[in-house]
Amino acid sequence: MIDPKLNIGLGEQLTDILRMKIVSGQLENGLKLTETAIASEYGLSRAPVREAFRNLEYEGLMDITKQGAVIRVLTEKEVNEFYNVRYMLESFALSHILPEARDSVIRFMETSVDRMELALGHKDADEFAAQDIAFHTKPFEVIDHKFIKLFWANIDKLCRAILVVGTRRQFDKGEFEYKRQVVGKHRQIVAALKDGNNEEILAALRNHFHYNSWIDKKEF
Repeated sequence: MIDPKLNIGLGEQLTDILRMKIVSGQLENGLKLTETAIASEYGLSRAPVREAFRNLEYEGLMDITKQGAVIRVLTEKEVNEFYNVRYMLESFALSHILPEARDSVIRFMETSVDRMELALGHKDADEFAAQDIAFHTKPFEVIDHKFIKLFWANIDKLCRAILVVGTRRQFDKGEFEYKRQVVGKHRQIVAALKDGNNEEILAALRNHFHYNSWIDKKEF
């Protein structure tokens, strides 16, 4: 729920809530929302609701009309396009980690994978997802490229929502062996980073994305 005490704007908090509801299917494609109704539901003025609607329109999850906001659930084609962009950005980031940051990044990513494995043992989907996100986000913190960082920032929140929802569904279905294999794919990326061979690093990342059926082998 919305918490005014948090060091996060009300509009941003509402954006996060609505985004998760759209990605998880709680808000169906084509559903119409009005600023007045959402403001009343969450005890807000219309200004943060308007901000949230604009944010979600920018992410492609809403169309704003004169009658209100219309939910746009991502199509399969759009999800595939999203992962294409994510793969290209991560490929660049992993192969451009600043040399002075390389060892600390490897240690961080190793710890994240260990925590993923621990979360899997405890069947904690949200912790698994949190560590998965941390793993994939870390390289963007230590590259010297303004626009790659900017492009990643533009999809980061949507990426988190998709990953959290997907992980919860997989845990609910009991797909624990599959997630164990995912942990292994992350360890392969870390091993390649330790070796320092860019071709091996990119091959390990590509293998991870292929295993999850996130990208088409014919294209990447």
